[in-house]
Amino acid sequence: MNKNKLKSTGILKGTEFSLVIIIVVIFMAASFGTQNFFTEYNLMNILKQCSIIGVISVSATFIIITGGIDLSCGAVCGMSTLIVAMGQAKWGMSVPASIGAALLVSVLCGIYNAFIIHEFKVPPFIATLGSMTILRGLIKVISNASTIAGLNKKFGEFASESVMKIPKLAVIWVIVVVIAFFLLRYTTFGRNLYVLGSGQEVARLSGVSIRKVTYMTYGVAGFLCGIAGIMLAARINSSVPTAGSGYEMNAIAASVIGGASLSGAKGSVWGTALGTVLMTLIDNAGIQFGINSFVMEISTGVLITIAVIVDQLKNRKTR
Repeated sequence: MNKNKLKSTGILKGTEFSLVIIIVVIFMAASFGTQNFFTEYNLMNILKQCSIIGVISVSATFIIITGGIDLSCGAVCGMSTLIVAMGQAKWGMSVPASIGAALLVSVLCGIYNAFIIHEFKVPPFIATLGSMTILRGLIKVISNASTIAGLNKKFGEFASESVMKIPKLAVIWVIVVVIAFFLLRYTTFGRNLYVLGSGQEVARLSGVSIRKVTYMTYGVAGFLCGIAGIMLAARINSSVPTAGSGYEMNAIAASVIGGASLSGAKGSVWGTALGTVLMTLIDNAGIQFGINSFVMEISTGVLITIAVIVDQLKNRKTR
């Protein structure tokens, strides 16, 4: 495998360094150009906004590195939110039991994706699109398309608590990013993701079990989306039928902006984390500057398009 592809697991390489510069510029401009941006409340709010999408973005990065795509990650997050809420409010479960149930269901969703993709050779885009639609329907059926409230009080308080003034939700995100970094950088599983992303034939010749890596990747992705769903349930202290809607696009965008290649074999969790911060920062700064929300959507789309074009140009140069 090309050694250059493994360099993407390092800290602050190329794309990551550029993102840091852009983030600093936007942060400084918003701090000096608006009254409410550089306040403790707003900064903590930015961290909380980053946290949930950030965890899902890590799951998206794992899958994109293998050359796949997951359009169901937002729906899996929503299902996890529902299971946690239903467990506590309707099924009489304790908080640990409801969390365990949500994670189990989320992992099974990931394994289901892997089963459809590997065993039936269905393209990841189509397989996960189908999963997303199925899960969205199930969420509405189980919840009767209504909000589920009445969660455990201490569970709901978790999202508003901090550790050394850092929101606990952000702490979870940081832990996930650090563990994901070590998985990609120092484990056989992590290296196999890049090998598989280089092509299935390359993986076979390298002795990598494509079935095992595929199931593990989508299973881990489901687990991470489950964690994000639990975090979301704690933050909104309920479950709504639309929980997690649109998160898949934000997660994929954060990964691509962070340097992950849709062609596979390239990506890093640090880049993804920075991509998440950049997207959240742009949205928040736009609100502070009073920019129309529709215009902000356009700017996000332009940012994603530029990131993909740059990736394609880089791929052409390496061929």
